[in-house]
Amino acid sequence: MRSKIIRIQDMRMKVQMPYSPCRHFVNGRIVIPKICIYNYECSRCAFDQWLDELEARQESPAVAA
Repeated sequence: MRSKIIRIQDMRMKVQMPYSPCRHFVNGRIVIPKICIYNYECSRCAFDQWLDELEARQESPAVAA
């Protein structure tokens, strides 16, 4: 178990990962490694939807009341 944890490191350092990394980690959108459990079908992933919603909230202009 510990050897699996040690091998799960940043792909940008050319370290082999035993699992499929999240595309957001590979693209640099997140810095903490995350495993893709949906085989890159991001439309099924709640984490992907959450990131998109968070980004949309940051880009939307403030509404004056």
